[in-house]
Amino acid sequence: MRRAASPSMTTSTSSSPTKRPKVIASRNTTVNVDEMNTGQDVVTIPRSYQTELVEQAKEENLVICLPTGSGKTYIAVMLIKEMANVIRTSIEDGGKRTVFLVKTVALVQQQSDYIRIHTDLSVGKYYGELGVDLWEKQRWIDEFEHHQVLVFTAQVFLNLVDHNYFPLYKVNLLIFDECHHSEGENCYAALMKRHYDSCHDPPRILGLTASISAKKIMPFQLNQAAKDIENIYRARVASSSNRQESNRHGTSVQTIESILLDLQPYLNEQKAEGKKIEHDLVDLMLTTDYLGLNLDEYNARSVDYTIYLQSEYVNISRLKHYLMNLIHTGYELGIYGLFLAAEALQKVLKSSQALNLIPDLKGKELFNNSLQRIDCLVDDILRNLVDINQNNYEILFSSKLFNLFQCIKNYIDKDQLGRCIIFVERIYTATILSNILAFLGEKCLPENKNCLKIKYLTGPKASIGQATMTAKYQVLIS
Repeated sequence: MRRAASPSMTTSTSSSPTKRPKVIASRNTTVNVDEMNTGQDVVTIPRSYQTELVEQAKEENLVICLPTGSGKTYIAVMLIKEMANVIRTSIEDGGKRTVFLVKTVALVQQQSDYIRIHTDLSVGKYYGELGVDLWEKQRWIDEFEHHQVLVFTAQVFLNLVDHNYFPLYKVNLLIFDECHHSEGENCYAALMKRHYDSCHDPPRILGLTASISAKKIMPFQLNQAAKDIENIYRARVASSSNRQESNRHGTSVQTIESILLDLQPYLNEQKAEGKKIEHDLVDLMLTTDYLGLNLDEYNARSVDYTIYLQSEYVNISRLKHYLMNLIHTGYELGIYGLFLAAEALQKVLKSSQALNLIPDLKGKELFNNSLQRIDCLVDDILRNLVDINQNNYEILFSSKLFNLFQCIKNYIDKDQLGRCIIFVERIYTATILSNILAFLGEKCLPENKNCLKIKYLTGPKASIGQATMTAKYQVLIS
């Protein structure tokens, strides 16, 4: 029997490190996440299918098969945090460690950065080029004592276990990235074959993959491929029960994230420039004498700093914020919600003066390039998806949104609907949600569409292009 994770594992204690999403300290260095060119942003809200799969992974060994871009690594992070209680304890005091195995050196860096950003845990990374094959056993004991999550290329960890430098029973969670690469004497398969069954207290297994097989196979071979991978990892292959939800978000989110990735180097440069101007300004303030001999220089730097701050509000960093909102909208409301939000952003960017307020040529080029890609997303991808699936509501809308409308519809059909209040966390969600419910009302309630009157109520910041109204007046006219 596999052991279930304790419900208390996510509870933090006063001795736990304070979570710092911006700056991460390690034994030898301090890393500023904002300055790392990883292109990775902090994910704060798990999707329904991610939560569903984590709950399954807490109870049994699981191989998760989801399309690229659907957040498999975040599922791993969620499970790491769920099972983190035992890894916060020293090895000497009976603690264990979480091990994340990958196929390439680049993935060691990528996955370790991702775990650092999304947890407060100490993360170590290990691959052959670091000279780890020459480390003595005591060095490895120190590494496992110091770090709570360790990211390895597979061969390095297999060598450790083969030489009994670190036994498998001291691992609480073993994660295999791209686990479809597991044929023959592959490191993944060898680790499971040589050590897992003989371990008296084996770790929980989590496999991550976008494909059941590393080979091209025919549809009739899928079942056998799934059985093979289940046998290798002593696990069950699982996907989201709402496969359409994870599929549609994989492609649309990838498009937006590719824009975000291209913006990140520029944002890092701009932040460094702003810090330099600020530093120079502070130095001038501290060295200004009573005669004011450097007052002209101070005034000039003050003007530079003012220009920087004013341009920052409407430049590329603001565009990044808008794009992150798009991703959130797609996950929460579905393809149609993403289309409405992206179309609104497209109009705002084209009609605004943001481009004229970006001071440098590189920023203008990035803005124009991003706008062209947003045009492609709206006009070529999302609009076509909406048109093709205009009557397929399971694809157009997220499952929870459509369930909400079905609940409202049931009350209307029974003539029991009085007033319904829906609370949301974000202003743009209220705007888009009201438009979607109105759309569904016209489509699904042709005879009773007048029964469904929808208004949204937000703060004054949401009244762009409209007369600002008090909350009381908005309620009265609704």
